[in-house]
Parts: sequence; C-alpha cells; structure tokens
Amino acid sequence: MGRIHKLRSFKDDPTQEYIRKLIDDVSEDDDFKRSPWVTALEFINDGGEIEGGCFGDIKSNLKNGKHEKVVAIITSCTPNVIGDMNVTLKDPSGTMSSTIHYKVLLDDGYAKDIKVGSALILRNVSVFCPKSSNYALNITLRNLVKIFQKYTVVEDADSARGSNM
Repeated sequence: MGRIHKLRSFKDDPTQEYIRKLIDDVSEDDDFKRSPWVTALEFINDGGEIEGGCFGDIKSNLKNGKHEKVVAIITSCTPNVIGDMNVTLKDPSGTMSSTIHYKVLLDDGYAKDIKVGSALILRNVSVFCPKSSNYALNITLRNLVKIFQKYTVVEDADSARGSNM
C-alpha cells in the first residue's frame, strides 16, 4: 500500500520527471530501466492513470477477484498443451504466474509481441488462487490493453530505427 501512496505523490510532476523518479525508485533490476517498461509507464501517465496494484500486495489490490490495473514485464514464456501460454510476469514488487489465452496468441496484433522482455498493460484481469497463496492472472483479449516490445521502434522525421534502451 505504501508504494501506491508514493506513486500518487508524483501526480503533479511532468511526465519525464515522474518516469525518472519511478525508475530511481525500483530495484537495480535493468528490466525496469529499459524501453518497454519506461514506455508502458509513460503510456499510463499520459492517460492520467498512475495508480495500480502491485504483485507484492495482491490481496489488498483485488476487487471482486480482479486486479484493476497491472503493468508488468514478461520474464518467461512456455506454451502449454491446450494452446495457451504460461508466462511469468514481474513488477517492482515481485513475480506472478499467468496464463495468456490462446485467442490472444492467434491475434496478429499481439502474437508477435509476446516475448521475454516485453511489458504488458492489463486492466480488470481475473486473479485465480488455486493454492492457498499462489495467485495467477488470466490474460485474455478483453483485459489486454497494450504490449510494449523488447525492441521498440522509434520513428523520427528522417527514418525509423530500433531502440533497446
């Protein structure tokens, strides 16, 4: 809960200063300093939505068995036997197992972007607890807002080039 209050205190800062403070606030993990994570935070901040749950305190962030907002990085991907993808997601507070529904994997707009190092923004995502304290997210087309690839394409007036911050 303390982290959410800390995020709210940045609300009046300009976007770049807000992002800089968030990057400084996370652990030494390089994933939280790379383009997908930073771009996902900028995307959320542009919409004026800077609060959201963290994996480290999931019980207090659940509303009706759902997580209102998740911003996380994919750390592993493994297809399962029924056509879905088992992934591990992380945010600055911890990691969580998740399953990406096969229809997301069939969607040309998302399928190519789902890989280790990409950042996801999810909304109203269902949370399951098959064991006493092991939570898992169910990612579907309905709750997937955006994926930011590990290698983000940055376009300028002259040309497009790849960037891996």
